[in-house]
Parts: sequence; C-alpha cells; structure tokens
Amino acid sequence: MIEHNLQSLVTAQGTINKTILELKIFATSNPDYIVKTDYGDKKISDLLIEYAISRCEEYEDWSKVERYLNIDGYSLIREKKEGLFKPKFIVTGYTASLPSFAQIAQSASELEELLSKNNFITTMRHLESARKNIVQEQWEAANSQCRTFLESLTDEIANKLYPDEAATRKSGLAKRQLLADKGFLSREKHEFGDGNGQTFLPGLVKLLHTDGSHPGVSTHEDAIFRLQLVVVTASLFLKRLELQKGK
Repeated sequence: MIEHNLQSLVTAQGTINKTILELKIFATSNPDYIVKTDYGDKKISDLLIEYAISRCEEYEDWSKVERYLNIDGYSLIREKKEGLFKPKFIVTGYTASLPSFAQIAQSASELEELLSKNNFITTMRHLESARKNIVQEQWEAANSQCRTFLESLTDEIANKLYPDEAATRKSGLAKRQLLADKGFLSREKHEFGDGNGQTFLPGLVKLLHTDGSHPGVSTHEDAIFRLQLVVVTASLFLKRLELQKGK
C-alpha cells in the first residue's frame, strides 16, 4: 500500500488480513483504478493478480489461482525451464484465454448486479455455488449448479413478468413455454421450440443435463465452458427483462 500510495484509499484495519480484505473490496469495486508502478501505470486489478502470482510457489497454489482466473476468461502463462532431472514450468504471468469481445468478466459482474436488482437471491446462490465448486475442483457439482441456475432464472423471470399465469405452471419447462408464448423467448429466432426442434434454449438445457453429478464424468475445461455459456445467456435474458419491465 505504501509502495503504490494507496493509504488514502484503503484504511489500515489493525491487522494485515483485515487490511488486505479492505484492499480487495476497493479493488473489486474499482478494478480499473490506475496505480503507479516502476513499470508504468497499471490497473489495480492487474497489479493484485501479479502480486498473487509472484507469491505462489507450490503447484496447489498455481492450480487454485488459475481456476479463479479461468472463471473470468484468463489463463496463466508458463515458461519451460530445463531442470536437473526433468523440465520445469515457471509461471511468468497471465493472459486472456478468450477474445476480449467475449467480455466474460464484465458479463459476470453485470449479471450479478441484475440478479441483485431483481431480488433473484436463490438464483444468485446457484451461480455462486457453481463458481465455488469450480475453484474447489468439483466439476460435476459445478455443472449441476449451472443447470439449476439457468432453470431457476427462467422460472424467476416468468414469475416476475407473468405472476398469475406462472403460478399455474409447475415445471421449469412449462414456464419456459409461457415465456415463449408471451414472446419473451423468440420462436422465430429459434430461441425456443416445442418438441424435438433444434432450438437454442432447449438444446442448452439438454447439454447442461448431460453426465450427471457423479465424480469423474466431467473435466475442468467442460465445467468452465458450461459456466461461460450460462453467464452470457443469463446476461442476455436479464437485459431483456429490464426492457420488458420498462414498457
């Protein structure tokens, strides 16, 4: 904090851990805040990630840091070094693992704001559980939470927009059919269709239902892929909900 002149932004809390928590809260709320360093100006979010990488020495540390980065669309950069008995891989930084236009981190942040704004608390908890399960290497549990999150979201949207009719529809599928009947989901654009038609949302739900939650049937890459799919899909639906509420 002293090195980067952050004392006026983050108040010391009496212990290092509590002060670090205050710094984390500030950085999360202001990720683009510019900090002066010996290597030029950097965003505070980038600076803290670089510090985290520089402090990791064991594989378990690298693995956990990378899982957190993967959630937001980034990966560690490893450089191969020749060791005494076998090659070693040294972590030298991190990079975007997705193109910038995908905006996974921005979509996730915006998504959480919209969930909170609409008081979709249960739905938000499913999303948080999916992220935590990925960090803890529980891929199958993360997949299950992604599926439940998406189903909970469409249920909540139907309940908010069409409360009387939604109350008569018990299953998630029935409520998605209601959203399609009302035009919230477009049949013309193949967002939703009845039967075995090749449409987006039923196809996504089927993909999220595969494999089950038994250990060993999924992978890290698969879990990240599913999380990214539901984040961008949910962001689209919640923005559409905001427009519908404004009419």
